[in-house]
Amino acid sequence: MPHMAPYKLKLLDEFEDRNDLWTFADFESRLTALWRGATYHDAKSIINAAHQEQRWPRTVKRYLLTNYQAFGNVSAELERTFAEVVKAMEAQERAQWGLQPAASSVV
Repeated sequence: MPHMAPYKLKLLDEFEDRNDLWTFADFESRLTALWRGATYHDAKSIINAAHQEQRWPRTVKRYLLTNYQAFGNVSAELERTFAEVVKAMEAQERAQWGLQPAASSVV
């Protein structure tokens, strides 16, 4: 398991504990507050790494779903993670987010 920088752990832990209706933009904004020079590309790599480590599932899911909701798709960097997250969701939850019944038809 690769080592994650302390600011990334702090960010992921913070958002995993949140119960409000935060969005991917809130995550990206907080990232730039913690690390000057960070970009949305850095946020995407953090989300992918968190998913690969199978940690912070609420953060990963909410980041991806709010990103999808805002743009109608996710960027190429997030497609695989998004498909895996959507596949694991119940049909009712997918419907609530406006997703197709199967992950293969979302990406």
